[in-house]
Amino acid sequence: MSDINNFKDQLLFEVQKAFYDERGKGARYRLTLAGVPYIQSQLGEKANDIDALRDWLLDNKFCEEIEIEEDELQFKATVKNCCLHNIRDSFDKKGMQPLSCPIANMFMNAIEEHNGLSPELLPIDINGEYCGVACAKMADSAVVEGN
Repeated sequence: MSDINNFKDQLLFEVQKAFYDERGKGARYRLTLAGVPYIQSQLGEKANDIDALRDWLLDNKFCEEIEIEEDELQFKATVKNCCLHNIRDSFDKKGMQPLSCPIANMFMNAIEEHNGLSPELLPIDINGEYCGVACAKMADSAVVEGN
């Protein structure tokens, strides 16, 4: 990766970290649309189609793989080597959850446009080159807490 990309990744991490330091965990609820305007400018109405969104992310090398599982209450995506993994790793090294996941935000926006309910991002499962991103589609406390 180039020095310029490393610099951009570090800046994105620092901005998110500063926001977290100021607002605490509540800051993550202010970043739920980060990445959404970009994908909408690229895909238009297709940004609300989960399959089209996944295919576009893969075709444009935003990540290497995306496996999706979905049921009535939850949406889960396992993402391999996304373009934001360096930022994720910076949070992980500090013992923190990433404050935001623009790729998860894109999927959550598509879900909200489809069913009218605002999904909630669950803790990100970080496992080497993979991230498990999930959201509660129809949240009650048991779903959000992972029970």
